[in-house]
Amino acid sequence: MVRRLIGGLFVPALVLAAAVLDVSATAAAPKIGRNGAPQVTAAYSAPFASAVAQAKGRYKKQGNTCQWDANDSGPNQCTPQTSGRFKKSGDDCVWDSGGTGDDQCTPSKGRFKKDGDKCVWNASDSGPNQCNPRTAK
Repeated sequence: MVRRLIGGLFVPALVLAAAVLDVSATAAAPKIGRNGAPQVTAAYSAPFASAVAQAKGRYKKQGNTCQWDANDSGPNQCTPQTSGRFKKSGDDCVWDSGGTGDDQCTPSKGRFKKDGDKCVWNASDSGPNQCNPRTAK
């Protein structure tokens, strides 16, 4: 009875994970255990674990800005004009254009500048920011 219950829950979860992660047709097929349920291999468990780890936090609309809330869940309410955040790198504070989440630091120099309709970080420039990267798209 317990095996059926576990198998009945595991197969739909695996199908959902494959659909969400868009597992390619070239990936190795999962092995089937004695009870008929697929066995999880590293190729299938690692992407699922990273998707679960990334599920915490979301962007929330606050006025005309799009702020990261690490303690909230659900779909993003907005997308910031410029994706990225400031991260600590040793003693430096650098812009990570692929990062999500709260800023880990504030740089001592540099500013956001307009580049056409984009808002980009320039670490070697000075003066006030010309745009707000957190403005919602």
